[in-house]
Amino acid sequence: MLKRLVPVLVAAVALGACATETRVVVAPDDACATYGFRVGTAAYDQCRAREYSARQQGRVVVGYSEPQIYADAQAACRAYGLVPYDRTYDVCVQREYAARRPV
Repeated sequence: MLKRLVPVLVAAVALGACATETRVVVAPDDACATYGFRVGTAAYDQCRAREYSARQQGRVVVGYSEPQIYADAQAACRAYGLVPYDRTYDVCVQREYAARRPV
C-alpha cells in the first residue's frame, strides 16, 4: 500500500507546485494605468518613462503663461500615446496641467 501511496503523493506535490498566483498591484497615483495602459506592456513602459522625464523637468516658473502650461500638458499626453478628445486624454491633460502649475 505504501508503494502506491508514495507516487500519488509525489504527483500531488508536483501539481501543487505549479499552481501559483501572480498579482499586479498598481499604485493609486499611477497615471499610466489610469490612462488605460496595461501594466507590463511596451506602451505602459513608454508612458512611465515619458512621465518620469516630464516630472524630472519640474514645475514651471511663475511667469509661464496658462496657455503655455496647457499646451505643454497636451503635448505630454500625446507623447504618452493618448488620443485627443478621449476621456483618458482629458484626465491626462488635467493631471499634467496640475503638475505644471506654479505653486
